[in-house]
Amino acid sequence: MKTITKTRLIVLLAAGITLCTASHADVNAQPEVHPGRMELEQTSFTAKTWESDGSHLTAIQGKLTYGERPVANALVQAGTQGRTIPTKKDGTFELLVDRSLIVNKLVRVVSVQDATIAGKPIEKGEADTILSASSAITVYHPIEVTKVMPSDTDASQVKVHARFRIEKGDRISFFRVDKYRISGQVVDADGSPVKDAIVWIDRDGGESFAKSTPTDRNGRYEMFYWPEEEETNLTVIVGTRRFELPEGKVFILPRNTSVDLRIRLPREGSVIDDKPSELVCTTSKGATYTGLLAGLDVPPGTPYFVTIPDREGRFVLTVPKDVWEKRPLFFETLLTKFVARDKILKAGDELPVGFVQPGNHDPRLLAAAP
Repeated sequence: MKTITKTRLIVLLAAGITLCTASHADVNAQPEVHPGRMELEQTSFTAKTWESDGSHLTAIQGKLTYGERPVANALVQAGTQGRTIPTKKDGTFELLVDRSLIVNKLVRVVSVQDATIAGKPIEKGEADTILSASSAITVYHPIEVTKVMPSDTDASQVKVHARFRIEKGDRISFFRVDKYRISGQVVDADGSPVKDAIVWIDRDGGESFAKSTPTDRNGRYEMFYWPEEEETNLTVIVGTRRFELPEGKVFILPRNTSVDLRIRLPREGSVIDDKPSELVCTTSKGATYTGLLAGLDVPPGTPYFVTIPDREGRFVLTVPKDVWEKRPLFFETLLTKFVARDKILKAGDELPVGFVQPGNHDPRLLAAAP
C-alpha cells in the first residue's frame, strides 16, 4: 500500500512539474514582433558653404522595412518642413541633404495610408511600428581640441583651446555684427503716443530699405539695418496716411551705430518737421550679431565661458576642471542676438556665462583630440 502511494505521489509530482513548466512557458510566450526599421546609408555630414551650382547638396539612399520585408508607398519626411518622399517597391527612398545648414534633423515616417508589404495593405499593428521608425541626419563643422591648459587665475578651471576645422576654400560666417538698430517713439502733435504706426526708411532709390515693427501703445518701435551714412528717406505710415520729410530733405544716419529716433507728427498736413525738437536722433548702444558659435552640452547653470571664434575658427572655453574631465559634447549653433553694450564684440572676446545655449536641433558632437 505504501509503495502504491509513493508511486502515485511521484506520478502526481511529475505531472505537477509538467503543468508548472507548461504554464511558465505560456506566461513568457510573446507574439513575434517585426519592428519597423529605417536605415540611411549616411547620417553625419561635414557642413559646406552654399554654392550656386548645387554642390552643397548631397543625395543619400534610405530604406524602410518591417522585419526583413520592404515597405512600399510609405511617406518619409526629413524635418518638419521637408517634402514628403514615397518609398519604392523595394522600400528604398532618396533624400537630398543640404550641407550648408548645420542641423540635427529627424527623418521619420509620416504616413502609411497607402503603404504595402509584399503588395498587401498593412494592418493596424504593422502600421503603428512602421510609423515609429526613424533616423537622424547631422550636419556640422568638425571641432578639434588643440590643447588644454590650467587656468592662470583659478586652479579649479581649465582653458580648452579648440577650433572649427575649415575645409580649403570653405567660408564660415562666425558670430559678428550683422545690423544695427533704429528704435524710438512716434507721438502726435500733442506728444501722445501713436499706436500701430510704421516707420520706413529707404535709400538708393528704394533699393535698400528697412521697415519697423508697428508701434506699441507707448508709440515704441524698432527695426534693424546696416547704416552707410547715405542719404535716407524717412516715412511714417499711420493707417492710410503717409508722413514724410519736406521735399528735398533727407536723413543721414551715422555709420556703425544704433540710434534712437523720436518722431513728432504734424497737427496738420503730412510733412514731418525736420527741426530738432520735432525729429530727435541720438546714438544708442548695441548691435545685432549673427553667426556660428560653439559651446558645451552641459546641464543648465554649469558656469563656463567661451570666446567668439576668429577668422581661422579658433576659440577658447574656460571650464570647471571636473566638468571637462567628464568629456562633455560640444554643440554648434547659428545665433542671432541683439547685444545692448557700448563696445562692439569682436573675435576673441569672452561671452558671458549662459550667453550661448543649444537649440533642440543644434548638432552635438565629440571634438577630435589634438
